[in-house]
Amino acid sequence: MSVLLIEMEEFESTLITGWQPAKNAPKDSIITACFDDCPIPVSATWNEPKQQWVFSLVDVDLYQGKRNDTFFKTEYECANALKAWMPLPEIA
Repeated sequence: MSVLLIEMEEFESTLITGWQPAKNAPKDSIITACFDDCPIPVSATWNEPKQQWVFSLVDVDLYQGKRNDTFFKTEYECANALKAWMPLPEIA
């Protein structure tokens, strides 16, 4: 009974928000992902050789005393760090 209740809660939250359960995430395409340690949703894809999710974040360093040296930083998260996912929106 409790398993059914959990699945119904996941189903209902999916209908409202569009987020899918992590266990259903495709590993053959780019997805919008929410990870445990990442404060924002990111575009991620599965990295087969490392057996981890990979994504980029914008970071910034100091340049001439100011925080203005922006760059992309590659991040990796283990498979079980994925909390939820959704497909990327289609561009018309």
